[in-house]
Amino acid sequence: MKVKELLSKPSKTTLRDKALLLAHLLNKDHKELYLMESLEVPIEVERAFFEGLEALEKGYPLQYLLGEWEFYGKSFYVEEGVLIPRPETEVLVEEVLKRLPKDKRLRGFEIGVGTGCISISLLLHCENLTMMANDVNTKALRLAKRNAQRHGVSHRLLLFGGNLFEALKPTTFDFIVSNPPYIPKERWESLPEGVKREGYNSLIGGLKGWEVYEKVAESLDIYLKREGFFAFEIGHDQGGVLKELFESKGYKVLVLKDYSNQDRVIVGWRS
Repeated sequence: MKVKELLSKPSKTTLRDKALLLAHLLNKDHKELYLMESLEVPIEVERAFFEGLEALEKGYPLQYLLGEWEFYGKSFYVEEGVLIPRPETEVLVEEVLKRLPKDKRLRGFEIGVGTGCISISLLLHCENLTMMANDVNTKALRLAKRNAQRHGVSHRLLLFGGNLFEALKPTTFDFIVSNPPYIPKERWESLPEGVKREGYNSLIGGLKGWEVYEKVAESLDIYLKREGFFAFEIGHDQGGVLKELFESKGYKVLVLKDYSNQDRVIVGWRS
Protein backbone atom coordinates (compact mmCIF):
# COMPACT_ATOMS: atom_id res chain seq x y z
CA MET A 1 0.00 0.00 0.00
CA LYS A 2 1.00 3.60 -0.56
CA VAL A 3 1.60 6.23 2.15
CA LYS A 4 -1.60 8.06 1.21
CA GLU A 5 -3.68 4.88 1.44
CA LEU A 6 -2.31 4.00 4.89
CA LEU A 7 -2.93 7.48 6.27
CA SER A 8 -6.48 7.53 4.92
CA LYS A 9 -7.46 4.22 6.54
CA PRO A 10 -10.48 4.77 8.84
CA SER A 11 -9.42 4.84 12.47
CA LYS A 12 -10.22 6.39 15.86
CA THR A 13 -6.60 7.57 15.84
CA THR A 14 -5.97 11.13 14.66
CA LEU A 15 -4.30 11.77 11.32
CA ARG A 16 -1.41 13.44 13.13
CA ASP A 17 -0.76 10.38 15.28
CA LYS A 18 -1.02 8.06 12.27
CA ALA A 19 1.49 10.25 10.42
CA LEU A 20 3.88 10.28 13.39
CA LEU A 21 3.69 6.49 13.65
CA LEU A 22 4.23 5.87 9.95
CA ALA A 23 7.04 8.41 9.75
CA HIS A 24 8.76 6.71 12.68
CA LEU A 25 8.50 3.30 10.98
CA LEU A 26 9.85 4.75 7.73
CA ASN A 27 12.58 6.68 9.59
CA LYS A 28 11.33 9.97 8.13
CA ASP A 29 10.15 13.30 9.50
CA HIS A 30 6.34 13.23 9.60
CA LYS A 31 6.23 16.49 7.61
CA GLU A 32 7.92 14.69 4.71
CA LEU A 33 5.10 12.16 4.37
CA TYR A 34 2.84 14.58 2.55
CA LEU A 35 5.52 14.95 -0.13
CA MET A 36 5.77 11.21 -0.62
CA GLU A 37 2.12 10.11 -0.63
CA SER A 38 2.64 7.87 -3.67
CA LEU A 39 5.52 5.95 -2.06
CA GLU A 40 4.92 2.20 -1.87
CA VAL A 41 5.40 1.14 1.75
CA PRO A 42 7.36 -2.09 2.39
CA ILE A 43 5.14 -4.93 3.59
CA GLU A 44 6.96 -5.24 6.94
CA VAL A 45 6.41 -1.53 7.63
CA GLU A 46 2.77 -1.85 6.61
CA ARG A 47 2.33 -4.73 9.04
CA ALA A 48 4.01 -2.81 11.87
CA PHE A 49 1.85 0.23 11.09
CA PHE A 50 -1.40 -1.71 11.49
CA GLU A 51 -0.13 -3.34 14.69
CA GLY A 52 0.76 0.09 16.06
CA LEU A 53 -2.58 1.51 14.97
CA GLU A 54 -4.40 -1.27 16.81
CA ALA A 55 -2.40 -0.51 19.97
CA LEU A 56 -3.20 3.21 19.70
CA GLU A 57 -6.90 2.48 19.30
CA LYS A 58 -6.74 0.50 22.54
CA GLY A 59 -5.23 3.52 24.30
CA TYR A 60 -1.54 2.63 24.27
CA PRO A 61 0.55 5.84 24.36
CA LEU A 62 1.97 6.93 21.03
CA GLN A 63 5.07 8.17 22.84
CA TYR A 64 5.98 4.65 23.94
CA LEU A 65 5.44 3.28 20.44
CA LEU A 66 7.79 5.91 19.03
CA GLY A 67 10.30 5.46 21.83
CA GLU A 68 10.90 9.19 22.07
CA TRP A 69 9.04 12.46 22.50
CA GLU A 70 9.78 16.14 22.15
CA PHE A 71 10.16 18.42 25.14
CA TYR A 72 11.37 22.02 25.16
CA GLY A 73 12.60 21.71 21.58
CA LYS A 74 14.56 18.47 22.02
CA SER A 75 13.69 14.78 21.66
CA PHE A 76 13.96 12.49 24.69
CA TYR A 77 13.91 8.72 24.86
CA VAL A 78 10.82 7.43 26.67
CA GLU A 79 9.87 3.99 27.98
CA GLU A 80 6.81 2.46 29.53
CA GLY A 81 6.83 2.90 33.30
CA VAL A 82 8.45 6.34 33.20
CA LEU A 83 6.49 9.60 33.08
CA ILE A 84 5.99 10.98 29.55
CA PRO A 85 7.21 14.59 29.13
CA ARG A 86 4.29 17.01 28.73
CA PRO A 87 4.01 20.59 27.43
CA GLU A 88 2.76 21.87 30.81
CA THR A 89 6.09 20.92 32.37
CA GLU A 90 7.87 23.29 29.98
CA VAL A 91 6.42 26.09 32.13
CA LEU A 92 8.41 24.70 35.07
CA VAL A 93 11.63 24.79 33.03
CA GLU A 94 10.93 28.35 31.86
CA GLU A 95 10.28 29.59 35.39
CA VAL A 96 13.54 28.08 36.66
CA LEU A 97 15.58 29.51 33.77
CA LYS A 98 14.16 33.00 34.44
CA ARG A 99 15.65 32.90 37.91
CA LEU A 100 19.15 31.61 37.14
CA PRO A 101 21.93 34.22 37.07
CA LYS A 102 24.37 33.93 34.17
CA ASP A 103 27.43 35.24 35.98
CA LYS A 104 28.14 32.53 38.56
CA ARG A 105 28.47 28.78 38.86
CA LEU A 106 25.23 27.14 39.94
CA ARG A 107 24.18 23.79 41.32
CA GLY A 108 20.64 22.46 41.26
CA PHE A 109 18.90 19.33 42.50
CA GLU A 110 15.96 17.55 40.89
CA ILE A 111 13.76 15.23 42.93
CA GLY A 112 12.44 12.41 40.72
CA VAL A 113 14.34 12.81 37.45
CA GLY A 114 12.17 10.56 35.23
CA THR A 115 13.37 10.82 31.64
CA GLY A 116 15.71 13.63 32.65
CA CYS A 117 13.87 16.13 30.46
CA ILE A 118 13.78 18.86 33.13
CA SER A 119 17.40 18.69 34.29
CA ILE A 120 18.74 18.19 30.78
CA SER A 121 16.73 21.11 29.37
CA LEU A 122 18.06 23.34 32.15
CA LEU A 123 21.63 22.20 31.48
CA LEU A 124 21.29 22.83 27.75
CA HIS A 125 20.19 26.42 28.40
CA CYS A 126 22.55 27.23 31.27
CA GLU A 127 26.22 26.44 30.70
CA ASN A 128 27.25 27.53 34.22
CA LEU A 129 24.95 24.92 35.81
CA THR A 130 25.55 21.43 37.18
CA MET A 131 22.70 19.22 38.37
CA MET A 132 22.21 16.36 40.78
CA ALA A 133 19.07 14.27 40.34
CA ASN A 134 17.58 11.14 41.84
CA ASP A 135 14.76 8.67 41.33
CA VAL A 136 13.39 5.57 43.03
CA ASN A 137 12.86 3.99 39.60
CA THR A 138 16.01 2.33 38.21
CA LYS A 139 14.51 2.35 34.71
CA ALA A 140 14.12 6.12 34.97
CA LEU A 141 17.76 6.52 36.03
CA ARG A 142 18.95 4.46 33.05
CA LEU A 143 16.71 6.46 30.72
CA ALA A 144 17.88 9.81 32.12
CA LYS A 145 21.49 8.69 31.64
CA ARG A 146 20.81 7.80 27.98
CA ASN A 147 19.12 11.15 27.41
CA ALA A 148 21.96 13.05 29.08
CA GLN A 149 24.46 11.26 26.83
CA ARG A 150 22.28 11.94 23.80
CA HIS A 151 22.33 15.67 24.49
CA GLY A 152 25.95 15.91 25.59
CA VAL A 153 25.41 16.97 29.21
CA SER A 154 26.14 13.74 31.12
CA HIS A 155 29.34 15.29 32.56
CA ARG A 156 27.21 17.93 34.32
CA LEU A 157 24.44 15.62 35.59
CA LEU A 158 25.01 13.34 38.58
CA LEU A 159 22.31 10.67 38.88
CA PHE A 160 21.69 8.46 41.88
CA GLY A 161 18.97 6.25 43.36
CA GLY A 162 16.89 7.50 46.25
CA ASN A 163 13.59 8.97 47.39
CA LEU A 164 13.32 12.71 48.07
CA PHE A 165 16.43 13.68 50.09
CA GLU A 166 17.46 10.13 50.96
CA ALA A 167 21.06 9.16 50.14
CA LEU A 168 21.91 12.85 49.77
CA LYS A 169 24.88 14.03 51.83
CA PRO A 170 24.46 17.31 53.72
CA THR A 171 24.90 19.98 51.04
CA THR A 172 23.05 23.01 49.73
CA PHE A 173 21.75 23.95 46.28
CA ASP A 174 20.95 27.16 44.45
CA PHE A 175 17.57 25.67 43.59
CA ILE A 176 15.53 22.49 43.93
CA VAL A 177 13.14 21.48 41.16
CA SER A 178 10.65 18.65 40.82
CA ASN A 179 7.62 17.35 38.97
CA PRO A 180 6.52 14.90 41.67
CA PRO A 181 3.50 12.59 41.66
CA TYR A 182 0.49 14.69 42.69
CA ILE A 183 -2.67 12.81 41.67
CA PRO A 184 -4.87 11.63 44.60
CA LYS A 185 -5.04 7.85 45.11
CA GLU A 186 -8.82 7.75 44.57
CA ARG A 187 -8.37 8.87 40.96
CA TRP A 188 -6.12 5.96 39.94
CA GLU A 189 -8.92 3.66 38.80
CA SER A 190 -10.52 6.36 36.65
CA LEU A 191 -7.33 7.26 34.79
CA PRO A 192 -7.12 6.18 31.13
CA GLU A 193 -5.34 2.86 30.68
CA GLY A 194 -2.67 4.55 28.58
CA VAL A 195 -1.87 7.00 31.37
CA LYS A 196 -1.62 4.13 33.86
CA ARG A 197 1.21 2.73 31.74
CA GLU A 198 3.36 5.56 33.09
CA GLY A 199 3.32 3.88 36.49
CA TYR A 200 1.48 4.24 39.77
CA ASN A 201 4.47 5.75 41.56
CA SER A 202 5.02 8.26 38.76
CA LEU A 203 1.48 9.61 39.14
CA ILE A 204 -0.07 9.00 42.55
CA GLY A 205 1.04 11.31 45.34
CA GLY A 206 -0.95 9.72 48.18
CA LEU A 207 -4.46 9.88 49.57
CA LYS A 208 -4.67 13.65 49.14
CA GLY A 209 -2.23 13.91 46.26
CA TRP A 210 0.12 16.44 47.85
CA GLU A 211 1.84 14.27 50.46
CA VAL A 212 5.18 14.48 48.62
CA TYR A 213 5.18 18.27 48.97
CA GLU A 214 4.54 17.95 52.70
CA LYS A 215 7.58 15.69 53.07
CA VAL A 216 9.75 17.98 50.93
CA ALA A 217 8.67 21.04 52.91
CA GLU A 218 10.04 19.47 56.10
CA SER A 219 13.61 19.30 54.75
CA LEU A 220 13.90 22.18 52.26
CA ASP A 221 15.75 24.44 54.72
CA ILE A 222 18.53 21.88 55.08
CA TYR A 223 19.29 21.62 51.36
CA LEU A 224 18.45 25.06 49.99
CA LYS A 225 20.92 27.94 50.09
CA ARG A 226 19.80 31.01 51.98
CA GLU A 227 19.22 32.90 48.70
CA GLY A 228 18.01 29.81 46.84
CA PHE A 229 14.56 28.93 45.54
CA PHE A 230 12.39 25.93 44.78
CA ALA A 231 10.13 25.32 41.78
CA PHE A 232 7.66 22.42 41.63
CA GLU A 233 4.97 21.36 39.22
CA ILE A 234 1.58 21.02 40.93
CA GLY A 235 -1.94 19.80 40.20
CA HIS A 236 -4.37 22.32 38.71
CA ASP A 237 -6.41 22.42 41.93
CA GLN A 238 -3.53 22.43 44.43
CA GLY A 239 -2.27 26.00 44.21
CA GLY A 240 -4.09 27.28 47.29
CA VAL A 241 -3.27 24.44 49.66
CA LEU A 242 0.39 24.27 48.62
CA LYS A 243 0.86 28.03 48.84
CA GLU A 244 -0.42 27.84 52.41
CA LEU A 245 1.83 24.86 53.17
CA PHE A 246 5.07 26.51 52.06
CA GLU A 247 4.16 29.90 53.52
CA SER A 248 3.69 28.16 56.88
CA LYS A 249 7.34 27.05 56.57
CA GLY A 250 8.52 30.64 56.14
CA TYR A 251 8.65 30.91 52.34
CA LYS A 252 7.35 33.58 50.01
CA VAL A 253 5.39 31.78 47.32
CA LEU A 254 4.13 32.37 43.79
CA VAL A 255 1.59 30.11 42.07
CA LEU A 256 1.96 30.32 38.29
CA LYS A 257 -0.38 29.31 35.46
CA ASP A 258 0.25 27.00 32.51
CA TYR A 259 -0.71 27.61 28.86
CA SER A 260 -4.30 26.63 29.69
CA ASN A 261 -4.49 29.19 32.51
CA GLN A 262 -4.48 26.46 35.17
CA ASP A 263 -2.33 26.47 38.32
CA ARG A 264 0.75 24.47 37.34
CA VAL A 265 3.94 25.69 39.05
CA ILE A 266 4.77 26.85 42.55
CA VAL A 267 7.94 28.85 43.17
CA GLY A 268 9.20 29.83 46.60
CA TRP A 269 12.11 31.47 48.41
CA ARG A 270 12.87 32.38 51.99
CA SER A 271 11.08 35.43 53.34
